[in-house]
Amino acid sequence: MKVSTAQSSAATWPEEKKSAWPLIIAIGCFGLLWLETINHLKGEWSFNPQYAYGWGVPFLALYLFWRRWSTRPAPAPPGQRLLPIALVIFCALIFFPIRFLSEANPDWRLLSWMFSVVAVVITTSCIFLAGGRRWLHHFTFPIVFFLVAVPWPTHIEQFVVQHLMHAEAAINVSMLNLVGIPAVQQGNVIEVGSALIGIEEACSGVRSLQATLMVSLFLGELYSFNALARVILVVAGALLAFSCNLVRTAILVWIGAHQGTEAIEKWHDPAGMTILLVCLAGLWMLSLIMQRRSVFVSEQAPNGGATAPVRFSQPLLIGLTLWILVAEASVQSWYRFHRPSATDTRWAVNWPTSESEYKSVTVPTEAENLLRYNEGGAGTWQGSDGRPWMMYFFRWFPGRTAALFVKIHRPDVCLPASGMTLSHDAGLRLITVNGASLPIRSYRFYDRGTPLHVFYCYSDGRSSYENAAAAEREDWTASGRLRAAWEGRRDVGAQMLEIVVWGYEDDRDAEEALQRQLAKIIQLG
Repeated sequence: MKVSTAQSSAATWPEEKKSAWPLIIAIGCFGLLWLETINHLKGEWSFNPQYAYGWGVPFLALYLFWRRWSTRPAPAPPGQRLLPIALVIFCALIFFPIRFLSEANPDWRLLSWMFSVVAVVITTSCIFLAGGRRWLHHFTFPIVFFLVAVPWPTHIEQFVVQHLMHAEAAINVSMLNLVGIPAVQQGNVIEVGSALIGIEEACSGVRSLQATLMVSLFLGELYSFNALARVILVVAGALLAFSCNLVRTAILVWIGAHQGTEAIEKWHDPAGMTILLVCLAGLWMLSLIMQRRSVFVSEQAPNGGATAPVRFSQPLLIGLTLWILVAEASVQSWYRFHRPSATDTRWAVNWPTSESEYKSVTVPTEAENLLRYNEGGAGTWQGSDGRPWMMYFFRWFPGRTAALFVKIHRPDVCLPASGMTLSHDAGLRLITVNGASLPIRSYRFYDRGTPLHVFYCYSDGRSSYENAAAAEREDWTASGRLRAAWEGRRDVGAQMLEIVVWGYEDDRDAEEALQRQLAKIIQLG
């Protein structure tokens, strides 16, 4: 009995007078750190509907942390202090360049992960210094839970999106043929009779997959499940998300096959909302069933620290707070100093309404929700030689990072998924039209045997381009992003022009026809 008492005494902090200041300083420091992280992620949460659920994650994480705070164990001295202090200092040092780069690259997902991991490491290290291994084990999950709101790396996201869309299209084609409706799969498009029905990304299950991952992790913590139960919830959530979206797309494809593609738009959102609610309700019901079986509920540690004094390192947290403030002030000063003094030469489009058979085209609701552009539209017409043309133009105001999201939806990514075959990528070149310099990428596709040329231009609107090398700097490579930060170039809005023409076998003929069309379309403004 005496040995047990001695061990308990050695494993806890010595008694001292309580003070609220350490806790107040900690809340201020961590609040500033996480606000900086959320400020970087807010663009993706606001303008990318796939990650709209991210706005709820900080509140859920805070709630989970509060629940654990009320049941926290008695703090114990950390086994060592050198490593966690070194981690805090290292993360604080790299916070500066991360914040510096993020001002020019708000869409760079690598920075999103670096921001979030730095915040997680600093917070968990300070928790360890304040309460030892007991607190680290007790508080890690609510802190790490925030990472479910960080956008997936682009390559991983696109890999999952494309494969899910392809799988859903294949399954739906098989089901349609089984019930006697002839259907053919072309990439992620289903051909039913004379109609072409695309499996949109919103129907691919990725949005539901990410949302159910967040919900399953939250429910596992809410009901204090053990590790096995949490894994079961995550797997069940993924299966539910895929199955429910498969049902959704099957319903929409069936409607399109019987009522036409126009009817799909009417039922798209109601079907999506219904299926999502069914998915989340199923996950919740599974959680309730598992909660009734005590084998899935982990044992709760005794609460012995609710009245213990909080021992966060005040000098460390004060220094970290000052460093974050200095970093923010320095970044704002740098970009303000490098603000361009010359007037930007932006270009605009003059829609070719006088062309033969010109017709305005309605942009699908799914595309509007995905791109969140401020201005833009689409149109089709017939050239003087009888060949059909189509044009899309979108403009985003400063801060609308959805404009940058369009970079992963270039023709070489999206059109092959719709069943077209990429034959040639001519790369990027600078075309000067009516005093405006346009960085244009040229592609040749085949649409069921018909040659199709696509000309794609994305411009961030900062200034006119001097040469092709300058245009390549907007190619979103790591070196280009670093250069943009070094030159103090903030996000000042963007615009995208995509022109499509059918029927030209020769690339040079298509490009000459493009020059003639651009001379009528492009104007400074």
